[in-house]
Amino acid sequence: MLQLIPMWNNLIGGEILDIHKFQVLIDLAKTLNYTETAENLFTTQGNISKQILALEKGLGVTLFKRAHRKIELTAAGKLVLPYAQKILKDYTEMTVDLADFQAVENLTLEIHTIPTMPSYQSFDLISQFLQDHPEVQIKLKEEESYNLLTSLKAGRCEIVFARTFGFDDSDLERIIMEDDKFVAVLPYSHPLAKQKQLDLSNLRSENFLILGPSTNLYEPVLKLCQQANFQPKITYQGTRVDLIMQMVQNNMGVSVMTEKTAKQFDNQTVAIVPLTANIANKLCFIRVKGQHSQANKLFWEYIQNESNGGQNDSRIIN
Repeated sequence: MLQLIPMWNNLIGGEILDIHKFQVLIDLAKTLNYTETAENLFTTQGNISKQILALEKGLGVTLFKRAHRKIELTAAGKLVLPYAQKILKDYTEMTVDLADFQAVENLTLEIHTIPTMPSYQSFDLISQFLQDHPEVQIKLKEEESYNLLTSLKAGRCEIVFARTFGFDDSDLERIIMEDDKFVAVLPYSHPLAKQKQLDLSNLRSENFLILGPSTNLYEPVLKLCQQANFQPKITYQGTRVDLIMQMVQNNMGVSVMTEKTAKQFDNQTVAIVPLTANIANKLCFIRVKGQHSQANKLFWEYIQNESNGGQNDSRIIN
């Protein structure tokens, strides 16, 4: 049995020229002419000779008889030829499949987002992008705010949609999509429910039902209360906006949350009242600076063009 181990050892070393040597063997077996094979492969006759000699050395056999300016395959050469043809065919198919795979991968974009993203116009923008670019696949995953930055920098996603409060990070860039602000959410029967604006200090005696630390809205709400000179009595903190809204409806307390999230639940059983003092926050798409996939580039350019006054900067999420 012919031993191919020396050749495969070379292949394991990653030398692409070994594949090329098989191509030289196949062509020369067809032409039986060094000059013609050199022309077919856009190289010199001397290089063809070197490739065949190297292949013979690697396999430990003679592949061609050379006599009187004529060549022909040896018995070993005839044995090797179909294997070489199969190897080259498999290699070609592999490179085509790999190119297809990479093309698909390059047109797949994973975006991690705050759970309340459907409350914002940016959610509709993703749908519009997919309609305009059906060749791109977007994997959208909800994630609590405190995990978003970690996921982004660890490479678990390419873009995040998150709320920013103005901290800087030179490694990040963002496109600001829209502004948001905090509001008070009260039972509709609450004495202050019909106020046009509300000083948060008027709620100092209330039970507060708020989003917890993992949402990154906990600290801003505490800060608003501190600015109003009181420490809120928190009777519930969690991650589910719908549960908080239901609790407010049931007169279990009041809440402070972002306006655009609260308005998704606006009805006749709760009142959404603007605050006299606020903390500005912006909803943004954020990515790490540097090289990006084709899908990432397409999406980033799209939202830059489609967003109303979208702008780049390097603010960090909070």
